[in-house]
Amino acid sequence: MRQAVSFTVLAVFWLVITGSLKPFDLGIGLVLCAAVAYWADHVLWRGEPEPLTARAWLRVPLYLLWLVKEIVVAALYVAERVLDPKLGIAPVIHTHRVHFTNDAARVAFANSITLTPGTITVDVTEDTFVIHCLHESFSDGISSGDLERRVTRTFGE
Repeated sequence: MRQAVSFTVLAVFWLVITGSLKPFDLGIGLVLCAAVAYWADHVLWRGEPEPLTARAWLRVPLYLLWLVKEIVVAALYVAERVLDPKLGIAPVIHTHRVHFTNDAARVAFANSITLTPGTITVDVTEDTFVIHCLHESFSDGISSGDLERRVTRTFGE
């Protein structure tokens, strides 16, 4: 599965940087993408377990749609706080403990926080995440456990 994902990512990247759909360019690109994906799987990641199962890969698009919605909502909330002086900004450091079963879930959790405007993952120590928030209310989605449940459902198998 990892080899197929690597090939797909490389092929999309090849199309973006070349911007060409000429048969020769596509052929060279696909051959090179296949060779690099094979090499990475057999040399770079030899003996490494798959980071995600096939079932998890099927859940990723739904998670990404939800995350994009959360990013838009948070961006509007940050803009409202910045533009309205009455609301104010009061930065806080929030510590949150989670119990993920794999590194992919930890990485997804930390990156989801950092991608969301108004919050950033400052430090990760095993299962403890230190998060900087522009306002205490920005940590509500994290404290409620909603993000943790969604990450666990998607990446935590």
